[in-house]
Formats: sequence, C-alpha cells, structure tokens
Amino acid sequence: MKPDNFETLPKFQRLQYLFSNHIRNPEDSPYSIENQPGLAEIAQEVDSKRLKAYESLFFNNLYDFFSNLFPILKAIVGDTRWQEIIREYLIKHRAKSPLFHELGQEFILFLQNEFESKPGDPDYMLELAHYEWVELALSIEEQEGFLNPLDVEPDLDSAYEVSPVAAPLAYEWPVHKIMVDQVVDTKPDCITTLLAFRDEEDQVQFIELSPVLYELVQAMTENSEQATVRALLHRLCKDLGLEKDKIEGFAVSILEDLIDMHLVRPIS
Repeated sequence: MKPDNFETLPKFQRLQYLFSNHIRNPEDSPYSIENQPGLAEIAQEVDSKRLKAYESLFFNNLYDFFSNLFPILKAIVGDTRWQEIIREYLIKHRAKSPLFHELGQEFILFLQNEFESKPGDPDYMLELAHYEWVELALSIEEQEGFLNPLDVEPDLDSAYEVSPVAAPLAYEWPVHKIMVDQVVDTKPDCITTLLAFRDEEDQVQFIELSPVLYELVQAMTENSEQATVRALLHRLCKDLGLEKDKIEGFAVSILEDLIDMHLVRPIS
C-alpha cells in the first residue's frame, strides 16, 4: 500500500515502497519503474527470476518461522490455508518491532486487528495462537525466575510477588486440550484458566488453575500496592460472593505449593 504522499517522497523512498510492496504482494503489486518519474535514473528494472527468488526467500523465512512457532494452529487449518494467512499477514500488517523473535507478538496483533477469517477457520484461532506464543515469550524472557530458600513458610499476612517468568492466562476455549487429533468444536460454558511458567530447568510448563486460584494469582501479579494475601483474598471474596473462612483455609496450602514451585516469593 502506497502512502498518500507517495508522489512527493524522495526517489529512493518511492523505489523502496515499490520493491517492498511487490515482496509483500507480488500478484497485485508488480515491481516496475516504468511510468515512475525519475526512478529510472537511480535504478534499473530487476529480472523477474531474481525478483521471484527474493520474494520466495522472504516469504519462506516467515512461513517457516511462524510454522515452528504455531505448529498446532498450522496443522489444524492445513498448509494451504496457512500459506494464505501468512500472505495476508505480509500484505496487511506493519510490524513495529525489527526483532525477529518478536514477530510472534506481531502475528497475535495481526489476528486481533487485521485478519479476516473465512468459513472453516476455527473460532479459537486467536486464543490458540496466543497460547502457543506464550511458550516462546517465556522461554526467551531475559529476567530470571525465583529460587526460594527451603525455610520460607506461607503467611497470609505477608505480601508476595509473582515470578517474572510466570503468567496467569484465561481463555474462552480450552486451548491446552486442542490438538490436531483432538479438536474442540463447541465453546465450553466455563473459562479456561492456566498458569504458564518457566521452571528451574528453563522448561516452559502449563498447569490448570481453578477460577478462584487464577483470580488470586492475577491479583498478586497486579499487586502494585503490595497488599497482603489475606487482603487480596478478602477482596476476591467480596467480588465473587465467597466465604472468607473457606477461602483462607485452602489458601495456605495453595500458597505453600506456589512457594515450593518458586512461582511466588515474599516481598521483603
């Protein structure tokens, strides 16, 4: 897509737009400097075979990267449809990050904002893609996780922070159960709540959380005022209509498990 001020841009920028538009969409954006005032002075027409080789190389690199990052999604939609989706991404999306490992997040933004689904595309495409992307995001997170001492005891009257390599997740679809040979066709009535984290061996793991436990971990993640676990639980009980005594009873054992898994630690 050419910008509105294309004709007034410097010649080299107009040449870049012609070339990049062709690489993104070779069928509808042929590369030609013919009828482009002044461009013949700084460039020559490129041999069609060379253009095809470059376009294929660019597309295949992106195709391979996204195929490795979203293997389940690719397998479910099929290779033909997957190629169409990658081409649509190239045509429509303008990535903000120049970093190759951040393209997965750019693909998520594309699915959110620009992607046009077709009959046969699963309704859970965005959520499944996000679920698959989280694994890469946590695996390359530069921050290190926690390593709690053995003598840390759970205390509801203390404030805790959640590991920077842990993320509570909530989906409308049970994305952790969707496989090539186990496709979910009907959206369940309840939300799927998970906790993704990188363990001590730098392996990304996913565990299923109860909705209440998800809300607690989420509250601890967003706990900028450093409220105690007991205070967070009381807020949840008020919001969810739960009994404080029952919630506090299981909260101690849950907190102990999170400490033992090095997913939370007391705020000093």
